[in-house]
Amino acid sequence: MALLAMFILWDGRVKMPALPLWIGYSATMLHFVGGSLGAADSGPGPFCFDGMKPGQWLCADGVNGMYHVHPWWDKLVHGMNSTAIAIAWSLGWRRMSEHNGWQLSPGIVAFTAFSLSVAIGVAYEVYEFFGKTIFQTIDQGGYVNTASDLVSDMLGAGLGVLFSHFYDPMNQTSNTNGTVETPKQLTLTINGSFPLMLTGAVLSLDFLLLDGGIVNRDYDFIGQLMLGSIIVSGVLIARRMIQHSQMNDNEAMDSSSASS
Repeated sequence: MALLAMFILWDGRVKMPALPLWIGYSATMLHFVGGSLGAADSGPGPFCFDGMKPGQWLCADGVNGMYHVHPWWDKLVHGMNSTAIAIAWSLGWRRMSEHNGWQLSPGIVAFTAFSLSVAIGVAYEVYEFFGKTIFQTIDQGGYVNTASDLVSDMLGAGLGVLFSHFYDPMNQTSNTNGTVETPKQLTLTINGSFPLMLTGAVLSLDFLLLDGGIVNRDYDFIGQLMLGSIIVSGVLIARRMIQHSQMNDNEAMDSSSASS
């Protein structure tokens, strides 16, 4: 599916550079290969030669082998995924801005792409939280795993938007004089992604600087915090959409009154 998507985009139909697709595809393959190297019966994987022990090179055991014998594998996949997502969002928002005449500055594009990328990472951790604690379908989780995943997501998203800022030539030639009103699409996106981004940033800094002191390293608590940020995002989006609907109704009434 990733190769098919790359073929379509690379063919020029969407006018999106293939670089983020290649990074995302590489992360997908690392995830698939890393999870496939262990044996389902918890025995040694197919790359355990000449008495190699799990953790040596590509020797792994158990389901999701490499994720358990090399803790950095999970962080690498998370970071690469966030990098690819951030690059794709940065390129996409810049092209939407140029097509619609929004005149978004490079800083606004970078912030929006970063916020969205981190928000997606937080939402994925909520998925893992439910899979671990309620449905028992995911064998990874816990405070350290989740908080360090968020750190990887933050770093990957930051690297992606920084790269795109200098990589995308449209950032240097775009019209960004700020005379156009902020588009509805942008306000909805920021309202929806900012609470998740803020939660991810706070939990990451708490892990790095305070060793989880704010949340007391409580996995259930941070799961509830992340879920709460999703609910807040939904409320903010709904509120903003109602406001836009009311504004459109008022404009329609004013136009009708003026014409009559």
